[in-house]
Amino acid sequence: MKDNFPRVARSHSRTLLLLAALLLGGAACRGPSPLKLHYLPGFVAGSERIYAPAKIAVVEPTGQLASGRFEIGGIYGDDGSDRARLYIEDFGATLNTAMLRALTDAGLEPAAIESAPADGEPPDGIDFMLTVSIDAVSVDKRFTTEQTIHGQYFRMKSEVQLTFALTARGAAAPIKGEALGLEEEPPAPVGGEVFLPLETEPAESLSVALSRAVGELVTEPRFRAVLPAAAATS
Repeated sequence: MKDNFPRVARSHSRTLLLLAALLLGGAACRGPSPLKLHYLPGFVAGSERIYAPAKIAVVEPTGQLASGRFEIGGIYGDDGSDRARLYIEDFGATLNTAMLRALTDAGLEPAAIESAPADGEPPDGIDFMLTVSIDAVSVDKRFTTEQTIHGQYFRMKSEVQLTFALTARGAAAPIKGEALGLEEEPPAPVGGEVFLPLETEPAESLSVALSRAVGELVTEPRFRAVLPAAAATS
């Protein structure tokens, strides 16, 4: 009986090592962590307090990039080498949160719904319905050989492109269009003067692009022609 204990202990240790290897292997397969994105309230001028309270249903965003993990860009060295790959995960949920916040800040009363009713009309008790599809999401940061007093020079571009449709109850057809959010860093030098970049991290740059796309959607002129305007203040 006494001789069994070492064998049991060794077997238990092997089991623990195997479990640890499996866990570490699974983490390695997933690759780097996805970018942590966030919406910037009021980033687009004139996007807040522009509508009177009205109930609007917001359908969960669709599109290939809405759910799951996707590679959407990278960081590149001055020799073109691949320094890092950049990923997003469940971008639809991030966008949905941003839209709900933006519409609330704009003065509306949004309500999240999983899918649009079969008849294409807003749900009962709600006058408007917004559907959004994610068409493109990307961010690239490319270093150059140029050095400045602020360090190594780089170019970074982020993009979020959406397709939307706003349906009003009883309307003959929904209002359809696109919203594009772009962010490019840093500003181009002017007269030999080099400007500091506003954003240096891909996650922040893409968050700006996301906020611009959502702000452009909220302030869409055709939306403003249909949604009730906020009362004028003196």
